[in-house]
Amino acid sequence: MAKARPVKDKAPRARGDAPGEEEPRLRTILDSMVEAVFVTDDKGRVTLTNHALDELISRDVRGRRAKNVIKSKELKTAMRRARKKNEATDVELESVIGDKLHTFHAQVAPLPGAEGVVTVLHDVSSLRELDRVRRDFVANASHELRTPLTAIRGFAETLRDGAMSDPDAGPRFLDAILRHTRRLQRLAEDLTVLSQAESPAHGYEVAPVDVTAVCRESLESLDSYARKKEIQLRLEAPEEPVTLTVSARALDHVLINLVENAIKYSERGGEVVIRLLTDVEGVTLEVRDRGQGIPAKYQDRVFERFYRVDKGRSRDEGGTGLGLSIVKNLAARMGGSVALESEPGEGSTFRVFLPREPAADEPADH
Repeated sequence: MAKARPVKDKAPRARGDAPGEEEPRLRTILDSMVEAVFVTDDKGRVTLTNHALDELISRDVRGRRAKNVIKSKELKTAMRRARKKNEATDVELESVIGDKLHTFHAQVAPLPGAEGVVTVLHDVSSLRELDRVRRDFVANASHELRTPLTAIRGFAETLRDGAMSDPDAGPRFLDAILRHTRRLQRLAEDLTVLSQAESPAHGYEVAPVDVTAVCRESLESLDSYARKKEIQLRLEAPEEPVTLTVSARALDHVLINLVENAIKYSERGGEVVIRLLTDVEGVTLEVRDRGQGIPAKYQDRVFERFYRVDKGRSRDEGGTGLGLSIVKNLAARMGGSVALESEPGEGSTFRVFLPREPAADEPADH
């Protein structure tokens, strides 16, 4: 919403400055600002810009009409008000620049003597995106909590109303309550891990770690789950020890989530392979399956919190939708990165690269 305020017609001059000395100082001040600034004359043409605006627009816009520089109905109205009514205005607007949608908080004010208008653009796109992510997270978390809670309440009420004495329904409903309780527990655990991974304030204890041993332990912990689906787990690693200075706990979380995810989306009787590759820069962990694969249009989103390509199957398998987001954040905390290669019908390969030097935000002691 635009907020207008009257402006006095006289601007103070810096004390002790002669007119010729003001321009270099003004240019230095403008170019040091992170906000994009441009000035228009009484005809609406741009006469002055700063470095931030030049970087934003990527071309010289001096002499062009402001409405063709930042295309926005709200900004056009605010600038007209500044010229015609001598009023300063704060307004939030959206404008496409290049191929990217930006959100700006704009401050528009008239120059003394009706000579033109100065506009200051604060790019708040990242703040609005963070706000959207927060809203989406709250909505998704509420949905994930509500579904099992509704089921638990329904089964419990049914048992209370007489099903407890039914030899067939009683045990079946109790099993359902236990299943949904485990789902809630898993969700709470994943939310805790994700919160720690995203928080710079949470430190991870780092030490020299036998990466091959951690891989073996992760596979062993998921062996029973793999056997239920008749999935074979296999580790391909160098014969010599592979050691990294990282958080063993974070590394285990990464492997468990990737391998469990691979098992979940593999067809019965398939195979999941962990491959350990080393070079002078670091270690790459590959987790490969031969499952259904991920279409290209979804691959950029699979690391988002609660995002699922196959929503029904993920919930049936007990997934929380947080596993790959945990992987991405923990890999980043260890100074590494994660990448995906997948073809529908051919399976998926997740690659986690970890550098030999520990991440800067991870203290050697905790």
